[in-house]
Amino acid sequence: MRTHITSLFLTVSLVALSGCASMGLDGLAPEGTLANAASADVPQAPKNSETGAQKWAEASPDRQPSTDWIASFDDPMLDALVAEAMKVNTDIRMAAARLQQAEASAKSSRAGLYPSIGTSAGASRSDGLSGNVPGASSFNLGGTISWEVDMWGRVRNQADAGDLDAQASSADYAGTRLAIAGFTTQTWFNLIEARLQKDLAIRNVQTQERALRLTKRRFDGGISGSSDFRLARSALANAQANLATRKRIQASTTRLLETVLRRYPEDALSTRETLPNLPPLTNAGTPQDIFLRRPDLLAAERRMHAAGLRVDISKKNLLPRLTLSGDTTTRASSLTRLFSLNNLVASVAGGLTAPIFQGGALRADVARNKAVLRLQMEAYADTALTAYREVEDALDAEGLLSEREAALTISLEEAQKAEDRLEQRFSEGLASILQLLDSQGRRISTEGQLISARKERLANRVRLHLALGGGLYGQETARQVLAKPKLNLPGISGFSSSP
Repeated sequence: MRTHITSLFLTVSLVALSGCASMGLDGLAPEGTLANAASADVPQAPKNSETGAQKWAEASPDRQPSTDWIASFDDPMLDALVAEAMKVNTDIRMAAARLQQAEASAKSSRAGLYPSIGTSAGASRSDGLSGNVPGASSFNLGGTISWEVDMWGRVRNQADAGDLDAQASSADYAGTRLAIAGFTTQTWFNLIEARLQKDLAIRNVQTQERALRLTKRRFDGGISGSSDFRLARSALANAQANLATRKRIQASTTRLLETVLRRYPEDALSTRETLPNLPPLTNAGTPQDIFLRRPDLLAAERRMHAAGLRVDISKKNLLPRLTLSGDTTTRASSLTRLFSLNNLVASVAGGLTAPIFQGGALRADVARNKAVLRLQMEAYADTALTAYREVEDALDAEGLLSEREAALTISLEEAQKAEDRLEQRFSEGLASILQLLDSQGRRISTEGQLISARKERLANRVRLHLALGGGLYGQETARQVLAKPKLNLPGISGFSSSP
């Protein structure tokens, strides 16, 4: 069910998410920016005449068009290729490494929440000044502890910002999986199309060879002139040239898919003989679902929140800090006395420090972080608008591509009948070679367009799933990761650099 998208959901989401800007951002957003989006006039979505609710598409029980959308194409070869790509693709492995890096950085940023503890030990010996004075040995053991009291929440903000960065990286990882699943699928469809186009080019060569034989018989019988014979030979040469091009495209597409699968690009991958059937589309969810499903939006949202926290951090850097520290030391002339309580000396101290003059560096850091936040807010808005546009384009193309395929089917049927009739009339001497070549060219062109139209409908369905968030290859992974304090992703624990 095709409906129009509205920017209302985008505006509501941006206003709700602008809570990140409230973290110490008084007066940050000037007039006309996202902070004032609620006051802008926005177009309304078409409403259901019975319920008055804004419409998107017919909803399903789980509000998802498909979870495992790869399986909906009912192509076991495609299932195997995508599964292989999820394990070995280099882009996915690089995204996994970046996620591990972000997790380690998040763990490091949380270290400030806990005390810092250190220890030291030493031993020394001094010789006597004369032979009558024996030498002396000295042993010491000490420990230190320091901890910043988080009076303003600055340390907690740093830890939370690090966690949000890691969550954004986890969504990036899910987005990479989604992108590779989509690219693998579309490349597979392109490969099948390339094979079909090559097979069509082979049949065209055979057709032109048959036409050349008919023309030669007419020429040998004195029925037609040399110009007809030369036109037939030219048509055959053009068909052979087109066949060479189609072979090159198939080989190039095969190597591209092999590269995605981390195989050596040797043009050895086999393909199926026909395009899979287009699965039915029953629903597309609702606009607000995109904000919960698309990994790029999940990542952009968390980076926006992290930027807001860093504005707070830079402001709190202007405030005093309270640090508690303590140390213990024990010294003795022998190891046996080193751990005696009588030799233990301990001290505890607290210090309050505040910046006075740093050449404006701290206030400049506040301004810089505010600018970063504005950048992240605009990036989030741009990502959301792009997501809506991609869904709208894919939904709009569903119907138009269907109409195109139906029209090309009729055109091909008529072109085949016209070609058969003209070939018969040509053999009877009632049609010219130009008429025959024209009918053959029309049929070949129409059949090639029909193959491309069917492939394009499949590719558009893939684009729709990618625009909606991708189900198993995007949404579930991102949600699972973002819901857990410890960011564990399928495949990360077994990550290996081996092929």
